[in-house]
Amino acid sequence: MKKAALITGASSGIGAATAIEYAKNGYFVYLMARNKERLQEVAAQCRSGASIVSCDVTDVAALNKRLDEMLTAKIHRIEVVVNNAGIYQTHSTEEGTDEIWMKQFEVNLLGPVRIVRAFFPYFKEQGGGSIVNISSTLGLRPGGSNSSYSASKAAMVNWTQSLALDGGPHKIRANCVCPGIVDTPIHSFHHLDSEQKTITLEKMKSLQPLGRIGTAEEVAKAAYFLGSDLSSWTTGAILSVDGGINLT
Repeated sequence: MKKAALITGASSGIGAATAIEYAKNGYFVYLMARNKERLQEVAAQCRSGASIVSCDVTDVAALNKRLDEMLTAKIHRIEVVVNNAGIYQTHSTEEGTDEIWMKQFEVNLLGPVRIVRAFFPYFKEQGGGSIVNISSTLGLRPGGSNSSYSASKAAMVNWTQSLALDGGPHKIRANCVCPGIVDTPIHSFHHLDSEQKTITLEKMKSLQPLGRIGTAEEVAKAAYFLGSDLSSWTTGAILSVDGGINLT
């Protein structure tokens, strides 16, 4: 039975790069996101095989149905879950409505919680598994204009370590990657024209000790390391992949 990994938010950015990284290393990948067309483009780059799971992680009924189909089929041995799907919104304290806060937690935390809850019995039955949560350096040291996002990502960091304690006796590992500023569609600068983007990225250089922002591929390599057997004695780890920005 071929080893497999589920990657959420796999249609672009870190999720797409992570799916491709796992596929390069022989994993069949389940690609979960809302945009089916973009998932098909990613699937075409996954040489080890891919299956598209078109789903919104906030649609509980649809998510549970998709997960049940995946887990009961038992076509592949799913060894890794990478919870990458997320949204980002800036706002002041006064502008942070209940709707904004609930949406951030629904996508960034509760979606992953539901996925892991479904996978725990499966991992226990097969004698182990690996969970990789993609948080953020803002979950370690928040900024003033992104409190709901930062809080949701801080909760993910704490939850990851709780999972590590709960899963350890069952050989279920849980680890967390905290990316810094990465050039992905979640950031508004990603969509600027080339000239404006170059200017913006130049200004950002001084924020990181390594002098540049990161790439999705660099974060993907960390997500692969923590999910695969390369980190077989690692659980509860919080790995910053951020060019050193968390130190400044």
